[in-house]
Amino acid sequence: MPQRGRVILDLSKFDVKKFWEENDFCRFNFDKKTRIPIHFWLDDHFLFELVGPFSTVDYYSDKSYRLQIHKKANDILERELGRRFYSEEELDPPEPTRFEVVMGSKVVISEGGTPWLEAAIESLDEAKNFIEKMEKIDIKKVITPELLKAKEDYEKATGKKLRWGHMTRGPATIATSLLGTTNLCMLLMDEPDLMDEFFEILKEKLVEYIKTLRSYCEVEYNGIAINDDNCFLFSPKLYERYCAPILDSLFKNFAPRKEDTRYQHSDSNMQHLNSYFK
Repeated sequence: MPQRGRVILDLSKFDVKKFWEENDFCRFNFDKKTRIPIHFWLDDHFLFELVGPFSTVDYYSDKSYRLQIHKKANDILERELGRRFYSEEELDPPEPTRFEVVMGSKVVISEGGTPWLEAAIESLDEAKNFIEKMEKIDIKKVITPELLKAKEDYEKATGKKLRWGHMTRGPATIATSLLGTTNLCMLLMDEPDLMDEFFEILKEKLVEYIKTLRSYCEVEYNGIAINDDNCFLFSPKLYERYCAPILDSLFKNFAPRKEDTRYQHSDSNMQHLNSYFK
């Protein structure tokens, strides 16, 4: 018998496909919505649990292997949830080199995990020279003739317009990817003036990078999304000194209007920073 205070839902007649059809209508026609829609997706971490184990190196390196994994997962998900969540398109959208790699980080792919960014420096002694190199990097070189040709071919073949630069990682997380987490924490304590210089250059280069990407896309932007998982490493004073000016610049440049979206995400516990985001 149902326990008092608990609601038992009978989902035996619940039509999941109709649920997603209505959900999509409500998402893209919000002023005519029949209910509040949800924004729901499944990432590669879930994929590992659903159909793993499998070679993550092959998954990220071999397109045909990745499609096999996606089809296997989608067959299960369509049966259980009424939707195929993972891409099975033969043509992947071309993407510019990510900002951290442009600035000196390296992408590392190993078995059993998702791609990782290796720091551009190993020791604290390298920090000053690295910052000098950062200042000299020509951001505009991220756009190559080969990339533009791939973009043109993709958009022509699919009818879809690419939207480069709509999302970025935040200043705290980018800093850990460039300097290394331990190095960053030590430099914040021991070399505050050097870190002022680092984050000022980071701000200028990141804004330039996003502006450059957006200038090649024939779409309308209505804000910016920022993922900053490692912001918990900063105390309120450190965050206000080093990270907040970068967020302010991003919002000023890419979400200046009242109706623009300002999205900030963190997987970490950032309650100590709540006063900044109020």
